[in-house]
Amino acid sequence: MAPARTTDPRPQPARGPRPSAASSSRARAASPSAATALGIARAISALNVTDGTLTIDPETIRSSRLAPLQAATMPSELLACVPGAYREVMRDAIVETMKARRQLASSEKQLARLVADKANHITPPPLRMKVPTVQYVKSFIVANPDVPNAFDASVSTFQDELLTHAIQLKTAEVNFLRQSIALADPEDANGASPAFTSLLERLNERFDSVHRNAKKAVFGPPTEETHGRSTFQGWVQDDSVVSEYAAFVADVPAIITRAIAIVDDALLAEETKAEKKRNLKESAMMDVDEHITAKSIQSTIDKRVAQLLSDKKGKSKAKVSGDSPNHRINTLLMVESWIALETGKACGKASESGGLGVEAEATRKRSREGTSREESQGTARRRISIEESEERFKGERQGELTVSSPALSLRDDESSFRWDHPLTYPDWLLTVPLHVAQRYIVARTPIVVLESLRYRATIHEIECSLPREIGLHLSVGFKYMLPTKFNTDLIWKAWDDFVDRLRWSCFWKAQALDGLEDDFDPDYYVRPISRKRCGPLDWAFEHGIKCGGRAIVSMVSQIPSDVQTGGSSTIRTPSPPVSVLKSYLTSHELVVLATDKNLGCAVAPRSWIVDKTYSLLNSELDYVELDIKDVLSILRQKVRVMTDLSQWASVKDVQPQLPDYFMSQLSEDEDDLLRHIPRFYVIPKIHKTPTAARPIIPCHSVVQGPAGKFVSKMLRPVIESAPFIIHGTKDLSLKLNKLSLPYVKLDNGVLKRLYIVSGDVVAFYPNVNVPLAHDCALAALAHWFSLQDNISVDKASEYLHLFRECLSAADDNLLCQFDGKYFKQKRGLAMGVASSPDLANLYGVWHELRSEVLKSPDVAFYGRYIDDVLALVYATSETNAVNLLREGVQFTDCTLTWSASNQFMPFLDMTLYFDKSKRLQWKPYRKPLNHFERIPWISSHPLYVKKGTFIGELSRMATLSSQFDDFADACKEVADIYIARGYPPMLIANWLKQNYQTRWDTRLRETSPPRADVLVLKSEYNISWDFFNVRKLEEQMKNGWLEALRVSTFGRADTIQDLHPAVSKTKFKNTVLTDLRRNGGTLPPGSEFHPSMVGEGAYGQFYRLDKLGLLDRRFLVSKKRTTEIIDLAAAWRKSVLTRHDRQVVKVLHRKDDTDRDPSHQTTLDMWLNI
Repeated sequence: MAPARTTDPRPQPARGPRPSAASSSRARAASPSAATALGIARAISALNVTDGTLTIDPETIRSSRLAPLQAATMPSELLACVPGAYREVMRDAIVETMKARRQLASSEKQLARLVADKANHITPPPLRMKVPTVQYVKSFIVANPDVPNAFDASVSTFQDELLTHAIQLKTAEVNFLRQSIALADPEDANGASPAFTSLLERLNERFDSVHRNAKKAVFGPPTEETHGRSTFQGWVQDDSVVSEYAAFVADVPAIITRAIAIVDDALLAEETKAEKKRNLKESAMMDVDEHITAKSIQSTIDKRVAQLLSDKKGKSKAKVSGDSPNHRINTLLMVESWIALETGKACGKASESGGLGVEAEATRKRSREGTSREESQGTARRRISIEESEERFKGERQGELTVSSPALSLRDDESSFRWDHPLTYPDWLLTVPLHVAQRYIVARTPIVVLESLRYRATIHEIECSLPREIGLHLSVGFKYMLPTKFNTDLIWKAWDDFVDRLRWSCFWKAQALDGLEDDFDPDYYVRPISRKRCGPLDWAFEHGIKCGGRAIVSMVSQIPSDVQTGGSSTIRTPSPPVSVLKSYLTSHELVVLATDKNLGCAVAPRSWIVDKTYSLLNSELDYVELDIKDVLSILRQKVRVMTDLSQWASVKDVQPQLPDYFMSQLSEDEDDLLRHIPRFYVIPKIHKTPTAARPIIPCHSVVQGPAGKFVSKMLRPVIESAPFIIHGTKDLSLKLNKLSLPYVKLDNGVLKRLYIVSGDVVAFYPNVNVPLAHDCALAALAHWFSLQDNISVDKASEYLHLFRECLSAADDNLLCQFDGKYFKQKRGLAMGVASSPDLANLYGVWHELRSEVLKSPDVAFYGRYIDDVLALVYATSETNAVNLLREGVQFTDCTLTWSASNQFMPFLDMTLYFDKSKRLQWKPYRKPLNHFERIPWISSHPLYVKKGTFIGELSRMATLSSQFDDFADACKEVADIYIARGYPPMLIANWLKQNYQTRWDTRLRETSPPRADVLVLKSEYNISWDFFNVRKLEEQMKNGWLEALRVSTFGRADTIQDLHPAVSKTKFKNTVLTDLRRNGGTLPPGSEFHPSMVGEGAYGQFYRLDKLGLLDRRFLVSKKRTTEIIDLAAAWRKSVLTRHDRQVVKVLHRKDDTDRDPSHQTTLDMWLNI
């Protein structure tokens, strides 16, 4: 830790020696005496002699009487200001008043929380209830699909009513408590509250008793008989109690008010102390040394324990187990001694003042003395030392350990101290130097938590300066997933969706003819707004569904009730405060962005983004600004084109899904179409100096988006078969692995060396000649069709016609918007259109095929990954190698830059180099300024996801390495990266040991293993899935289907032999047969299943489930991610960037409303004037 960098959030302590806890108590106890002296001084000042007459100022006398009252800080001091006769009555009144005031403060806080929950439409946890479930027959649910959710609205309304009623009751409670401590009541005739009236009645009753018994002795003058002594003459009424009571009663309101003030002061002090402790906790967690690891901490502990307990001269050494109580005891003593030493250094003369430094020195002295004893004496000494340590530890556990330092009083209850609950921190931590308090907290923080905080690092800052704590929280990265609440309803929802999808799938397959190929294409799937539920299929199918439902009920019922930890104790790790980040970023108009080259997230001000965006949009060569009329005209033209494409695809029956697919992004609302115009924004290129910007135009929801995706899908097989294209780093590794090139060669007596040449197409997309790119793609697709024997000429002609029209629709008149303004791209390909990478690739291939230099034997290898080029060239020098490609490889309207080296060259994610034997090798490449963001350990991703990403990165390292030594070094770097992100080192070591060899052995596998046909339950990440066993569900459902098929074929041996082999091996169950007889057959009446999918059984026809492959398919649970930091950052970015342009958009729309045809706002056909 670096204390010098830390700003202490607390008030700095005064210099010099501080009073101890005991001396502070004495000072507080002496304060009423000082106040009494002040009262006496004021009373004396009230005496005034004028013309020999003594006068007394009653107000000054009352002020002197109230001085000690106002100085009271606790009930006992208040009671000291009350005459003794009335203290018992006032004691009860003061205690009750102070208790009621504390209760009032608590109730007011609870009421404020309830009101806030009501305003935010949140149901407090105590009022939440589970929606009741009622069993219905399946036919009723099919006919009434809304019935299962019928209770949701009722329960929500009931919870709202409960919350309203709770607010009313809590408000009544607050008013009651306020009345109980109030002295005045406007509604009373005398203005006295019931509480004050009751108190006066008790005091008056007490006064009557005191006054009745108050007697004063009367003495007469001395006589001769008494020899000068006064003579007793009797008893008379003592009226001094009357004046005493009158003065006291006048002070009662002040006494009660002071009692309330004492509670208010205490509440304020408690809140202030709690806030300071919270700040201390945040400060301690911010300054955790990033190099703290389990190994370093345990090593320090072990060394100190060995130093305290070992006997160097003894023959037998004392062994202390890490799990033994003594190890824990001495570890605590060691930590306290360490803190004492630091305190002594911080306070200066700790050894002279009897501070903890003396205690540490005494501990070391006892250790040194113990080493000079004989073996028996040393053993006894160690035993006594351990016993003393145990007693000392017990005393500390009971809050009795007090160190002699006046600066520190270690009365710390270890059992109650929790690092994540600042209220459990001892108060003395607020009085010591900040770095000492921080180290005390860190020393008592679980190692798992300390390790999880290693992810904290710096973040890229562009023209801004972030507070340190904001930067550390943002360094968690975009991949951090926020925790979600325990929710078993997700299991039921996934099961309900799974059953419905499975029924529909089996329903359509049962009606298909033999040999009919399914023409469904998932790439053209359009999700319907609502999906009709599929009715039950035959009895055999539904029997398996029923068995699966029983398995779900069994698993859900056994899930632990502890929604936070799943019934097991876990250590909470700190998470970034999302609300704090949002508040700071939005209030300061800062935006969190991804960086070019994936170098980590960066923070930039809105002004930087606006300046960089306009610097790109103001380029007259690339963009032109449009008014709203021109934008609407282009949108209408786009809608018309997509409508024509849909109608043409429907008439020609090119593919049955295409008509709906082409219409999927159209809308009848022109404002909705305007909203879907892509928003132009930039991401920083932090590897450039000064920081540059890369334009991003997300076109995923534009009107012409389906046309671009259709073009990309059609070109996919063309791209796969095209020469020179590199499809990724693995493809490059496979191609390089097949090469065997000598480093030098003789060419007509000229010695040439092998050079690694790298090229880059500058601003490839904006400089592509779009008409030429369309012609290149059309020619390439036509050539590919000519090589396919299974596609007829007419069909190919229809596809080519549709392809040509989609090219124009996708790339013509590209629109974008920014800051309330609309722009049109004048040239090149749009970065966000799905077909742009494919068109750019084929544009390059068309030029490369016409390059004669690539046919030269001097070019041993040539490949291109979109705009990055790699070549291996034999040349006499680097200049010669560069000139060979510069002159031979040229793209129309594009500029290529080249560089060459005969040593090493980075390309994509790998570095190509020549080893000592001058053989070409490659290894992973780490980009400069890379922050190595990975899923942090504190993220809510399941463990298997974190393990999968780590193993996947090992596979990637193996692919990028040509030698095992390079792979081993890369694995170590990957392990260090994950450990730096908070992963336990031993866990990473275990994952690495189990997987590194397998990943290396399979790195050159060209074909991926065949994907198994699976049945998938779709849901999202949640703790509840950790208790779900998908294998159990699979087993129960398959057994149910097998039992149903076995019973359905009862008495039909010929049918059984034709079924799946597992059916005949299934045990026959009479209970299932009884259920079959009760249903009177299997297939429901009116079923139109294809005959090949129907079997004949003893009790009627049944559905051939075995032909669907259900018995051989695996079950999986697919869980999508929930909210991550990247999602929140996108929402914050949108909030910051659109906050200023909303009014601009409204003004533009309002200005243009008078020019629009109202008929264009009704239906799509009317809007298009069709």
